[in-house]
Amino acid sequence: MRLNKFLVAIGILSIIVVTGIIEADDVNEYKTTISVSGTFTDEEVEANSDAEDPIEGLIPELEMEFVGTEVVNGNKVDIFREYEIYRNEANEVIKKVPTDYYEYLEYWR
Repeated sequence: MRLNKFLVAIGILSIIVVTGIIEADDVNEYKTTISVSGTFTDEEVEANSDAEDPIEGLIPELEMEFVGTEVVNGNKVDIFREYEIYRNEANEVIKKVPTDYYEYLEYWR
C-alpha cells in the first residue's frame, strides 16, 4: 500500500517536472520571437534653450511610456519604452531622452 502511494507521488512529481520544462521552453521561444514592427526615432524635447545647459545639476527620473501594441503568435503584446525625464523646480519637462530599454507585457490567449 505504501509503495503504491510512493509510486503515485513519484509519477505526479515527474509529470509536473516535465510539464514545467516544456512550458519553460515555450516561454523562451515566445520571448525570442517578439519583434517590433516599425522603427522608433530618438526623440528629444527641450523646453528652454536660453540657458547654456538647463539640465546641469538636475537628476533625471526614469519613466516608462506606452509605445504601441502588437500581436505576436496570437498573443497581445504591449510595448513600453524607458525615458530619462529632466524636470525643473516647477515640475515642467525640460528634456526627455529615450533610452534603449524596452519592456514587453504579453497577454496570453
